[in-house]
Amino acid sequence: MPVKTKWPRRRFSYPNVPEGLKINVEDIGLTSRRVKKAARLFGAAIVGLCELDRRWIYSKSYNMTPEGGKEGEIHIPADFKYAVVIAVEMDYTGIKCSPANPASAAVGTGYSRMVFTTGLLAQFIRGLGFEAIPCGNDTACSIPIAIDAGLGEIARNGLLITPNYGPRVRLAKVFTNLPLLPDKPIEFGVKDFCMICEKCAQKCPSQSIMFGPPSAEPHNISNRKGVNTWHINAETCLQYWARNGCDCSNCIRTCPFNKPPGLWHDWVRWGIKNTPLLNKLFLKGDDFFGYGRKGSPDKFWED
Repeated sequence: MPVKTKWPRRRFSYPNVPEGLKINVEDIGLTSRRVKKAARLFGAAIVGLCELDRRWIYSKSYNMTPEGGKEGEIHIPADFKYAVVIAVEMDYTGIKCSPANPASAAVGTGYSRMVFTTGLLAQFIRGLGFEAIPCGNDTACSIPIAIDAGLGEIARNGLLITPNYGPRVRLAKVFTNLPLLPDKPIEFGVKDFCMICEKCAQKCPSQSIMFGPPSAEPHNISNRKGVNTWHINAETCLQYWARNGCDCSNCIRTCPFNKPPGLWHDWVRWGIKNTPLLNKLFLKGDDFFGYGRKGSPDKFWED
């Protein structure tokens, strides 16, 4: 018979946990399931667990102060061996308006929900008697950690493609010393599909996305050397944002994986995973039904 973890039922004292109050993690699987449940309760669309690969932690930080910027050190204690990775869904109709303001609002709202979710999740873990560090885009690279946690695959647009929402998510993570049961990385046909698609590269207004196969050759300092992938030119991308007056999500809007879950869409996702010989047919269907076209910002507010 499996031993059930005894979860404390004492009153919660925000923001401090009473000294000595700590769960006895006898069943790591049960603890992991409950941490995932908490993450979804707090707003995560997807959640995964992994051992923390320290290669993905940034070597330095840059902190803003009243006197200006200041370089700092990033120190994650050695006993923080695990990461809880969450994906927050962004609004489909808002992203469809990219590169106009409704898409920018959808992205900004996603960032706000990241903070809300990871903050509550970190405090939940602290309430169990363990330590937790919530992170957004800071502290470590989110995408490779999310891949380790089984949330999705890397794509031509440099983003994580998730099975249910494609790249239309924002990623965040919580580092912790709470023992957890890691999930396994997944593959569902993204790389093969990206090899023939190239829609994000075609519709990128700054031409910051590569055509052709992956490469180990970086564009500039923003890319990691020696990694064979589709490198994004972040400098030209950001320059377009400045000219545009708001950020751009064309690489998310035009991605064929960017569709809400549903019977027809789920069937196509199954086909991409299991019958890659039909990928060109799926791509033509995406064009035929007009997916990825820019939506009207005015109509966005009328629906």
